[in-house]
Amino acid sequence: MKTYQYLFGLALSTIFICSSCSKDFLTLYPEGNLNEGTFYKTEADFQQAVIGAYTPLRDIANNAFWMDEMRSDNATFDYYEKDRGSAARENISTFMDDATNGVTIIRYQANFIGISRTNAILDHIEGATISDSIKNQVIGEAKALRGHYYFDLVKTFGGVPLQLHEILKTEDAYLARASADEVYTQIINDLKDALNRLPAPKFVAAETGRVNKGVVATELAAVYMQKKDYANAVPLLQSVAAMGYNLMTNFKDVFNPANKNANANKELIFDVQYQSGTTGQSSSFIYRFIPNTPNTTLFLGVNFNVNGFGGWDVPTDNLIALFETGDTRLDASIGVAEGSLNSSQDFIASKLVSAVGYVPPAGVKVKYFCKKFYYPPYPNINQNTDQNWTLYRYADVLLMLAECLNETNKPGEALPYVNQVRTRAFGNSTNNITATDQAGLRNAIALERRRELAFENKRWYDLIRTGQAITVMNAYGITAKAKFPYLLPQSFNVTENRLVYPIPQREMDLNKKLVQNLGY
Repeated sequence: MKTYQYLFGLALSTIFICSSCSKDFLTLYPEGNLNEGTFYKTEADFQQAVIGAYTPLRDIANNAFWMDEMRSDNATFDYYEKDRGSAARENISTFMDDATNGVTIIRYQANFIGISRTNAILDHIEGATISDSIKNQVIGEAKALRGHYYFDLVKTFGGVPLQLHEILKTEDAYLARASADEVYTQIINDLKDALNRLPAPKFVAAETGRVNKGVVATELAAVYMQKKDYANAVPLLQSVAAMGYNLMTNFKDVFNPANKNANANKELIFDVQYQSGTTGQSSSFIYRFIPNTPNTTLFLGVNFNVNGFGGWDVPTDNLIALFETGDTRLDASIGVAEGSLNSSQDFIASKLVSAVGYVPPAGVKVKYFCKKFYYPPYPNINQNTDQNWTLYRYADVLLMLAECLNETNKPGEALPYVNQVRTRAFGNSTNNITATDQAGLRNAIALERRRELAFENKRWYDLIRTGQAITVMNAYGITAKAKFPYLLPQSFNVTENRLVYPIPQREMDLNKKLVQNLGY
């Protein structure tokens, strides 16, 4: 009975929503519970329910960098010998994770919570007495979000149970896994329906963070690309390029919290929304990314002890080496801290320096860190920032379109899109790509994605999509184990089985119809 109550409660996911409805979609409120007997009646009810369906995006974003970026050759971790409580996270990066990992289960469950919320909306709305225009918008958002959550699941875990309705009976709570192809078919159907229902982007602050036609077209194209169906992705990406998005002039400005949700920042397509304060909806990414240290004053402007909390998403040597002279993305993406170890062997930073042309001086302890989301000073409130997490932005779309055109034998048409990104990075067109042979351009676009989208959780899935994950990560592992003596010999044994994560053991225990992924 307890097992059923857990699954039933998770699937119903008594929808958490805003405590009141606001005309500004970005206004966030403390979460509360609904009474389903009196809910799903009015337009305000459905608008609140839709807002609640976005909430699991934060739980996913809070954990995705371990599973996506740090699974790749872009990022590693700062080994903290004094506290081994973070070994589960390190195991993800070194391909030694298993079905009991505490990070992967958060992502799995958050996605299904999001799915259950969208299912409840979709099952209740047809009988609601609300206008057709509002009904269309609500259905479009709910299907877009359900497609998004299932896309995240199938990329990460492979085939999963297809729950497409609110769970009201015990037997409905336990489903076998659908195949990956079946899940992809459902994702495409949901996103196509949403694309027909939702409006074009309005570029107004009150709508930022909300799904629109630009978001759906981008994600549907990403779905096709992950299936290597580049031809179907091309017209979708071309439509996004005609919707009014553009690149910010300065790369560094894209991620500045001061520019989030601003009408002027038309590079943002879909952001996970965070808000600092006491509502429990703040972000803490930068605290994870700065080096482990008992004193953060030099980094943050205020002092906190992040030993054992920081030191994640550390840039790898081969990522740093990819940046060319004059590329402004290097200094915007990668930070360098010089310092020394104190008597307790803790790192104490003494100076922050630019990564441009940097050569570590002799006798100085140097720590590299992810600087992309670093905008000091910070308030005197630990782990409480306004930093959003970007899922899609226009530079990504340009590179996606360039890749798709190249893969459909149109390398000449691909060049202008990849060169828009390079021109912004260098401040001029001097370093633009000119080669149009398909193989050479394929490699150039892949390198450009690494530089442009570093630390944005794209690299691991890029490696899988292009069939390079096993070769690249095994080669990276050989180099990493030669450099870092704490890595075990059995780490970085990357096989086909490791291209997806295991179904979390707790889910396996609850639902006996589930079958584990091979190799776990």
